[in-house]
Amino acid sequence: MELIDKTVQDFASRNKSIMDKFNSGNEVLLRFSFPGKEVLSTINGIMALSLGSLDLMYLLESIVTILRECVLNATKANTKRLFFQKKGADMNDQETYDSVMLQFKDDIIGDFETIRKELLKSDFKVDFKLKKEQNSFIIKVENNAVIHPNEERRINERILNARKFNDFNEAYEQMFDETEGAGLGIILTIMLLKNLGIPVDNFSIKAENRKTVVSLIIPMQLKTPEIVTEVKKQIINEIHVLPTFPKNVIELIELCDNPEANISMMAQKIQVDPSLTADVLKLANSAGFVSAKRIDTINEALMRIGLSNLKYILIAASSREIMDKRYKKFEMIWNHCYKVGFYARHLALELKLNSIAEKVFISSVLHDLGKIILLSVDLSLTEWISDFVKERGIRTTTILEEVSLGISHSAIGKLLAEKWNFSEFLTEGIAYHHSPLQATDENKSIVFLTYFANILCGIESKKYDYYYIDPIVLDHLGPFTENAIKDIHEKIKKEFLAKA
Repeated sequence: MELIDKTVQDFASRNKSIMDKFNSGNEVLLRFSFPGKEVLSTINGIMALSLGSLDLMYLLESIVTILRECVLNATKANTKRLFFQKKGADMNDQETYDSVMLQFKDDIIGDFETIRKELLKSDFKVDFKLKKEQNSFIIKVENNAVIHPNEERRINERILNARKFNDFNEAYEQMFDETEGAGLGIILTIMLLKNLGIPVDNFSIKAENRKTVVSLIIPMQLKTPEIVTEVKKQIINEIHVLPTFPKNVIELIELCDNPEANISMMAQKIQVDPSLTADVLKLANSAGFVSAKRIDTINEALMRIGLSNLKYILIAASSREIMDKRYKKFEMIWNHCYKVGFYARHLALELKLNSIAEKVFISSVLHDLGKIILLSVDLSLTEWISDFVKERGIRTTTILEEVSLGISHSAIGKLLAEKWNFSEFLTEGIAYHHSPLQATDENKSIVFLTYFANILCGIESKKYDYYYIDPIVLDHLGPFTENAIKDIHEKIKKEFLAKA
């Protein structure tokens, strides 16, 4: 792998080098022969840095998915040329091409590792390029093998046909083609661009100077269109019919803001509801409100956590109760949320932001509310999406579900938070936990910590890398070196495991 300023090894210095080039309008270049883990991780990091600097972080997951497809297709094209060279076959002879392509499909497609060593020794390269213009920035993926006429024809046909669809499922059913591969990457790319509001004409694949060049122009100002599907309507209707908090919980939440309320009065009201009592005790003993001594009574819980924190516990407990009653239980999502809550609160304490530690905890506990609704929708596509994600190494099924539905889990969560009249900090934490730069100044630290904690948990599950972390977030909370982040991460991880 060859990167401009490749001698720069330090995490912070490398990030600064990339951003200096990008912001000054110079080209950022990454050259490689094979897209191993380090290459893909570096591309992810470059995109996280550049999108973050333009307040376009919400595009990251979709753009990275598109680029992964482009990089793999460029590698596949180079691999194909190398395969033909090994066979001594002429790609321009149609009969030979068809025959050797059958062998290529059987021997290589889906298992590039079999030819990795030969690719690394060959002259075939892939260039990833990124450059900022005045009102947009341009991403190019180039491979030094000229596109074959058959490939160009098939690609142009797929792009043209994919433009006709707004629904991924419909496009997949009508366009699936297994002659040289399913062509799903192009369908996915076009659907994602439409969903993001990026003109499809901004994406092209063509021959230039003995190379095949994939180009994507991303405008700095986007207006995301509404791609309304029946499932999206169903989701919005689901939110409308979800019940509000029970009357007794609403009264308790209002009492938390009443200066005349006292612990005895609150304890009596909570204890008449056994389910609520259990939920309050569970959360009071949870990772978010660490105590050396186990809390066994409501009075003790309120003494320990205070009325202001009780308000947040009531919101979290009631949210979960409503969701669990309405939908099947998603214990994995809740477990992830509680873990993010633990990490976020401890990050706040490590960074001496004690005054917002409990708000950060609740924001993190509720950050994936929208995902529960998203994953509860009964789609015939769901099983296929899961297989596709596993096969292509995409980090999460959510991105494909979101492009199929035309609405993100963050947007669903925001709608739900607004329905339940959550505080602004909670609504923003739920809405912007993947796009922290959209947070208002007032709630920036809470949203940034929610985002940061979610990234750290994602690093542990191999979804992300440290290069993903937005430099603006790091500057606001730190600044940090990579080693400092890793040290804090390791410390919190050990504390979480000890608590579990």
